[in-house]
Amino acid sequence: MEFTLIQLILSLIALFFLGNRIIRFLRKERTQTGFKLIMTLLVWGGILFTSLFPVTVHNLSRTLGFGDNLNTLIFFGFVMVFVILFKLLASIENMERNITEVVRKEALKDLK
Repeated sequence: MEFTLIQLILSLIALFFLGNRIIRFLRKERTQTGFKLIMTLLVWGGILFTSLFPVTVHNLSRTLGFGDNLNTLIFFGFVMVFVILFKLLASIENMERNITEVVRKEALKDLK
């Protein structure tokens, strides 16, 4: 089994994102949730699997009836959708924290 440069680079990127998210979860960082960890494991784990075993993914694509070129398009679309999903999730969590902080300040202001 011989790897191409693209497979190696993609695998290293996927491993970096997987490792980074797992470390952040184990540190119990405030912005890291279990949902984010599971989504990251699914997305970047899928990318890692696809980069390491492209023949298996190609055979699966042919079995499901997708063409060769369509498989690549679907893969990149899949990655883009999840990147956007992660960005939206991070924005929503940031807004929730800001709203909580404002509500707490207002509640304490009325207490005095």
